[in-house]
Amino acid sequence: MRTTLVIPDPLYKRAKVYAKKHDKNLSDLFAEAITERLAREDQVLHEPRVNYEVKSVSMGSPAINLADREALGRVMDES
Repeated sequence: MRTTLVIPDPLYKRAKVYAKKHDKNLSDLFAEAITERLAREDQVLHEPRVNYEVKSVSMGSPAINLADREALGRVMDES
């Protein structure tokens, strides 16, 4: 199938260099790139989701009341 694409000049230039270096024509290069991109998309959409269990741990009582600005200032000055 033939179509027209608008490709930014820097990308087009890089693609031409790459295609020449790898002995490909631009049509094959772009078809390969699009195929790979769509395959990655399919893989991401079909990957099983991993459920992570987050365990909470008690850290005890707070060492300082964050609402007490003076106490907070003293602790920050000590650091």
